[in-house]
Amino acid sequence: MRLRRQHASAPARPDGPRRVLILSANVGEGHAAAARALEAQLEAGPDEVEVTVIDGLRAMGRVLRYVVEDGYRTQLRVMPWSYSLTYWLLDHLAPARWIAMRLLYLLGARRLRARIATHAPDVIVSTYPAVTVVLGRMRQRGRIDALTVATITDMTGLFFWAQRGIDMHLVMYDQSVASVEQIAGAGSVRLVRPLIASEFLEPCTRAAAREALDLPVDGKVIIVSGGGWGVGDIAGAVAELARVPDATLVCLAGRNDLVREKLAARFAGDPRVRILGFTDKMPELLAAADVLVHSTGGVTCLEAMARGCPVVSYGLPVGHAKINTRLMAELDLVRLATTTDELLAHVTQSCSARPPAVDPVGAPAPGAAELVLRTPRRVAVVPPWRPRLANAGVSVVLALAAAVWMLSTDEMTALAAKVFRVHYVHTVPTTRPAVALIVRVPAAGIPATTRRLAALGLHASFALDAVPTPAAVAGLRALGDAPMCEVDQARFLRWMQTRGKIRREQRALHLRRHFFYLAPESGLTAGQLMLASTAGARPVVGSVQIDATHPVAGRPLHPGDVAVVNLDGSAASLAVLDRFADELAGDRLDGIPFSALAG
Repeated sequence: MRLRRQHASAPARPDGPRRVLILSANVGEGHAAAARALEAQLEAGPDEVEVTVIDGLRAMGRVLRYVVEDGYRTQLRVMPWSYSLTYWLLDHLAPARWIAMRLLYLLGARRLRARIATHAPDVIVSTYPAVTVVLGRMRQRGRIDALTVATITDMTGLFFWAQRGIDMHLVMYDQSVASVEQIAGAGSVRLVRPLIASEFLEPCTRAAAREALDLPVDGKVIIVSGGGWGVGDIAGAVAELARVPDATLVCLAGRNDLVREKLAARFAGDPRVRILGFTDKMPELLAAADVLVHSTGGVTCLEAMARGCPVVSYGLPVGHAKINTRLMAELDLVRLATTTDELLAHVTQSCSARPPAVDPVGAPAPGAAELVLRTPRRVAVVPPWRPRLANAGVSVVLALAAAVWMLSTDEMTALAAKVFRVHYVHTVPTTRPAVALIVRVPAAGIPATTRRLAALGLHASFALDAVPTPAAVAGLRALGDAPMCEVDQARFLRWMQTRGKIRREQRALHLRRHFFYLAPESGLTAGQLMLASTAGARPVVGSVQIDATHPVAGRPLHPGDVAVVNLDGSAASLAVLDRFADELAGDRLDGIPFSALAG
C-alpha cells in the first residue's frame, strides 16, 4: 500500500480541525487495511478533521524496517518455524520481551518523534504493535504530548499490542477486553465496530458479485488466500480443493509475484483455477464466495464475517496466527484445518450451509472514529528517574542471572581455570615406584574397603562426601590410609556452598593453606572451581579412572600416576580392588595415599 504523505503543517488552532496522525506498517495487509478504514471513517464523519497516514515502521529508521518488516517476511516465506520460536520466546519470557521493547525504543524513538513533530497531531493512532510499543513509551515518558490510541485486530498475544503508555486501545473482539486491561490497566480499552472498509458492509447479492467478477453463477466458489504477502501452503490447498465437485477456485497470491507465477504455471491446465495477485475486489470476492480459505486471518476474517462468508484457516499454523485461529475456532468464528483431509471436510461443510452476513461485534459497539476523536487523557507521565532506575535494575538482574548461569555450568570452567591460574592434578612428580591411590566410596563402605586394601598391601586416600569426625580421621590414619577433601557433584546453586564445605573439611583434617581436593566425577562448574580456588584448594582429577565398568587402567601404569577408584560400597565392587592390585603388581608399583606421594 502507498501511504499518503503530508509535510509539516502549522500547529492546530483552538477552532481549527483536529489533526489525527495514523501510524501504519507495510507488514502484511491487515494493518494497512485498518489504517485505510479508520481514515475513511474519520473523513466521512461529522467532525472537522485533518487525517494523515504514514508508515510508522519506516519512520523509525531503516534498521528496524529491515529487521522487522523484511525479517518477518523472510521468516514466514522461508522458515516459518523460526517465527514460532521467536513468538514463543516473546510470549513466555519476560526478559525477552523487555529486551525487544528496549531495542525498539532505542532504535526507533528519536526518528519517530521527529517525524511526528512535523505533523503536530492532536491524536496519534497506531495500527501496528511494534510502533505501538515505541509510541506508548514516548507518551509515558513525556516525549510527546498528543493523545495516543492503538487499534488491536488480534484476539490473543497482546503483549505488544497493549501498552500502559497508550491512552485508549480499540479492540474488535469482546474477548480481548480483559487481556488488554490486564496489561494496560482498567479503563484502557473500548470495543468498537471492526475497522473494515465500508464496501464490506454494503448489500451485495451473491449473484450480482459473481456476475461482476465473471464467475459462474451456479456451483461453488472457493477463495484460497495467502494474505498480502502470499504465504502459507496455497498450492497444497488448491490441489486438494480441486477435488470438490463443481467448484471454481480463486487463488490470491497477494504481492508475492514469485508465488503467483509458480501457481499460474502449476495450474495452467485447469480452467477451474484462477490465479490473482493483490486485488482491490475483496468485497465482491467475499460476497461471491461460498468459503474463504485463509492462511493468516486478522482483518480478512472480520471482512469475511461481515459478508457472511465462512472462513477456514489453513496453511500457516505459526506464531500468533496459530494461537489466534485456535481461539477463534473455539468460539466458532472460523474452522481450523491442520491437514488437507480436515481442509477438504471443513470446506465441504462450509459450502453446504453459508451463514447470513453479520456484524462481527453487533450494533451496540461504537465506531472507531468516534472514540479516536473523544479519547480521554489517561496516561500519566512517568518521572525520568523511574524508567532509568527500572532499566538499571533489570540490567543488574539480567547480568546476575547470566553470571549465575555461567557459574552453574561447566561451559566456562576452562576459562575460569585460566583466569584463576588453576591447574588440574593428573600426576605427581616422584622418584618412588608408587601410584597415588584415591578411593571414592560411600561412608558406610569405608570399613570394608580399608580391610580389603590392608589385605592387598595397599593404602589409599579416601574422598569424604561429608566433614569427617575426629574419630573417623584417627581411624583411617591408624590403618595407614588418609582422608581427603572432595567437592560435591554440581546441583542447581549448590556450587555456592563449595567454599564453606571445603573450609570445614580443611579444618577437620588440619590441612595447610594450600591443599588438594578430589573433583566430582561429573566435573567442576566454573563456580566450584572459583570458590575452591579462593579457599586455597587445588583440584585432583587423576590420570586413571577405575570402576566396575573399567576395572583396569587400560594402559601401563607409571610412577606418580593418580588413580581414582570409584566403588559403590557393595561387597561385589571390592573385586575391583583385587584386579587393580594385580595390575599394580604387574607394573611393579605400590599403591599409597595421595597425601603420602604429593607431600
